[in-house]
Amino acid sequence: MHWPLSHDPVAEADIPARWDRYMRPLYWLAGARWETLRHCPPSERERIAVLGSTVLIPTIMSFLGMIFYSKSRFADPPWLAVLGMSLAWAFVIMNTDRILLATYRPFQAWYRRTMQVIFRFGLAAVISVAIGFPFCLDQYRPAITFRMQSELQGKLNKLREDEAAKRGNLSAELQKIRDDETAARKTLVDDYTQKHDALVAQLPALETAILNPDVYADSRMDEEKTKASDPEFVAPASSETRNVQAAIEAQRETIAKTKAEHEAKLDLHRRLVEAVAREAAGQPNEFYPEPKKPGTGPRTKDMQARDKTVVADAARLGAALTGLQEAMAANDKQLSAARLVDRNAYLDGLAGRRETFIEEAKEKERIRKDRLAKVKAEIEAMETEHPVQLKKIADQTAALEATHGSNSKRHDETYLPHIQRIERKMNGILDPMEETVGLYNVIFLPPPDADANEQSQQKQKWIAGLFQFLVIFGTLFVLDLVPIMTKIFSRPGPYDVLVEHPEFIANNNVRAFHAEYGKHADDWSVTGMSEQHGAPDLVKSHPRSLPPPRE
Repeated sequence: MHWPLSHDPVAEADIPARWDRYMRPLYWLAGARWETLRHCPPSERERIAVLGSTVLIPTIMSFLGMIFYSKSRFADPPWLAVLGMSLAWAFVIMNTDRILLATYRPFQAWYRRTMQVIFRFGLAAVISVAIGFPFCLDQYRPAITFRMQSELQGKLNKLREDEAAKRGNLSAELQKIRDDETAARKTLVDDYTQKHDALVAQLPALETAILNPDVYADSRMDEEKTKASDPEFVAPASSETRNVQAAIEAQRETIAKTKAEHEAKLDLHRRLVEAVAREAAGQPNEFYPEPKKPGTGPRTKDMQARDKTVVADAARLGAALTGLQEAMAANDKQLSAARLVDRNAYLDGLAGRRETFIEEAKEKERIRKDRLAKVKAEIEAMETEHPVQLKKIADQTAALEATHGSNSKRHDETYLPHIQRIERKMNGILDPMEETVGLYNVIFLPPPDADANEQSQQKQKWIAGLFQFLVIFGTLFVLDLVPIMTKIFSRPGPYDVLVEHPEFIANNNVRAFHAEYGKHADDWSVTGMSEQHGAPDLVKSHPRSLPPPRE
């Protein structure tokens, strides 16, 4: 930046030119007052303008850096707010540099200048880190995303499997609730239909089965007479008849037992006769299986004697059997006579049973009416209770479904946010903390599936990452320090002298005032400083020698 040289030989070097009108913003950025700067030569004004132009470098960098920071930190940043924040941040940096340039004095104490420089260095370091670190994150974002996706894929798969399994269990529970409701409703309806239809089917017979006691008694009398006239009819047995029947049964048992003993004796007789014949022939037999010589011996005689006893017993049993059979025939005749007596007694008492039949008809009619009323009451109760039971089943099912809905909602709240958060991470949407952790893992930790070569190269990755950060950090750091370093390295000019001279005098006056205040404090507090002889001397010892302003 320069001004064209004037070809007017009579023009004064320190008279403001028309270019100063356009340089006023740069003078303002450099922290210079035009009322003081206008007394400086054009070269000094050009130097101040250059200093002011250097303030634009960190200003523009801070504006663009805030936009980049907002873009890298938010997936969908509000651009109006970002623009406002960027302008505000650029104004802060611009005003900070302007304040440092305006307050930096080449002639002031070294420690004050050092503090200003350290402050600007610290601010530049903070700004450079704030912009350089997101820039590194943006540079390594593909590697970070791939690393995070690789690490999160297994976790996401397991989470999805657990979610799917529990969702399947919830679906099975819901299906079971509905199946149980369907089964319970079907069972209830079937049971109701079966019992209701059975009761309704009884109504026609109960409603039409009305009995007239006289008609019923006459009908029963006719049935009894018809039954009694049947040749096969057997009248109810009296006690005498039952006694005869018991005697006949006892005789039958005795005859059967005696007959069995008689047949056993006859069989033994046949066996003895055969054994005697074989014994006489000298052959083995049933009673003496040892062979012997033919002829009649003691054993033969013994069997013959035994056979005589058996024949006698058989004859005795046969006679007893014949007597028992004759006695049984007599009892059969007695039974027939008793039955005839019972039949005649039944027929004689039939005329007096009509009243019994009338009472029986009345009792049946009473039972029919009671049964009809009971059936109708049961039908009414079932028709009233059936909707209540259906509603109870529906309410129970609704309560179970509400509980299932609550469980499903709790299931969604347990799994879906985590799955969605991991899916967002899988898609590259990470928060700053996760990106920072991911950057650390990419630089310092080998991937889970790294081979030996990758693990050996992991030691050099942090050097590459640090180099990347230092390049960005150093560039931003140097650009942020351009204004203050330009101020430091530039020579003190006339403007600095004009600004420093009154400040130097004022500082000395303040130091002198502090030194004399202890001596004259009491007098000044009573009479006023203007009436003391020390006051004019103090002022005369530190005169202000500012030249009058030049027009």
